[in-house]
Amino acid sequence: MSHPRYFVPHAASAAEPVRSDAAEMTHVVDAFRLEAPHLLEQEWVVGVDAVGNVHVVPASERELLPAATRAQLTHHEVASGRTPRRIAASELYFFAVELVEHPANAEGFNDPVYLYGHLSGPWPGDAPMRVPGQLTVTRGDVLAGLVHGAADAFHYVQTPESPAAPRGYHALLPGDRPERLAEGRGLVLAWPAVPPELQVGNASNGPMVARILHDVLTQLQEDAHAHGGPEPLARMELPVPSRAMAIADLEMRGYEVKGDVAILRRNHPGLLTRMAEWLRAEKVKVPTEAGAPGFLEVARKALESLPGWPSETERVLRALSRAGGSAPVARGTPLPMAAAPMPMRPLPPREPPKPPRPDDWMRDFLDAHAASHPGGAQPKLTRAKPGFTAPPPPAKPGTPTWMKDFGGAPPAPPAPAKPKAPSAPSSPAEKKPDWMSDFDD
Repeated sequence: MSHPRYFVPHAASAAEPVRSDAAEMTHVVDAFRLEAPHLLEQEWVVGVDAVGNVHVVPASERELLPAATRAQLTHHEVASGRTPRRIAASELYFFAVELVEHPANAEGFNDPVYLYGHLSGPWPGDAPMRVPGQLTVTRGDVLAGLVHGAADAFHYVQTPESPAAPRGYHALLPGDRPERLAEGRGLVLAWPAVPPELQVGNASNGPMVARILHDVLTQLQEDAHAHGGPEPLARMELPVPSRAMAIADLEMRGYEVKGDVAILRRNHPGLLTRMAEWLRAEKVKVPTEAGAPGFLEVARKALESLPGWPSETERVLRALSRAGGSAPVARGTPLPMAAAPMPMRPLPPREPPKPPRPDDWMRDFLDAHAASHPGGAQPKLTRAKPGFTAPPPPAKPGTPTWMKDFGGAPPAPPAPAKPKAPSAPSSPAEKKPDWMSDFDD
């Protein structure tokens, strides 16, 4: 399997073939048009199956999608009001980001960030493969990729669990040097992946995107304070993904929260001492809460102050992508404006779903980084699934082992539904057809 230059596969994990099957998709995560040299422009649909494996199929196989998945794609097309964006590439890789490592003791501002997940590709290709590993990019690459991709984020139907316009965000990242990118090679289309057990009706990843942006921006601001960085970076006011968790952290450190202000309490004896502390109390402002859209706006402003940005890599990468509804990307080889109908390609025999893959391989990369900096500060990790303080329960069949490594626990099974009381029979005119109930889910 060929890999982008900046991707390191896990040495002990064998690459496995990717057999994309539209009928296996449970959620769509992206749709775009690919402009490849000497090939007709073609639209592609990217989705995941029940265990999180990526599937990439041409849009001509739309009718083979399950009914619920096809309805999901239709909702996105209507709700976004945009045609799919165009990417000019000879080869394209897909990368499901499952963990982000922010190295400690960074020496500059636009420092490396390690992304862990499964890489699939290349597309177009006759034999795409999938392998876990590490992709190294810069902080600016992460911020810019998510900011520029936000306009074409995937739209999902609102649910009780995600009522605030759920989106599926992606990022076009550099996997190689600028000259290689200019040839249309080494492009990596990444999206923060949501564990299948946390997907409730969709694969929206807004909360994880907010955590990733928060951690990258926090590291940038800390370096700006430590190394005399640009004033806008040092002074920017960062929100938090969860205000409740921020308040709980302040209270654990001895602060008393009153509205938007937290006051440090030292509990010294004596009335006069306490009164003096009250007058000269150490106060901090409780940060506001923001979702992915709010963090994307902060990231946009941070990029304007990032020294040396945009880089040559960034300029080349953005020239290869055009937002939905725009004109085709300019290329040296003219492409036909309309593509002839493509014959339906035969689908491989359907295989039974595979069990979730264990994610112990991430520990090998993390341990290697820790060994190279013995006694150093611990890196910050952004997880796809936030950890819990309680110890995890014994592993059950089908439970991914990464939950044990990072202290997570699977969600409790839903309580059995109580039988509803019989209601008065509706008249034939009021009763809706049975097929409509499929869309109620």
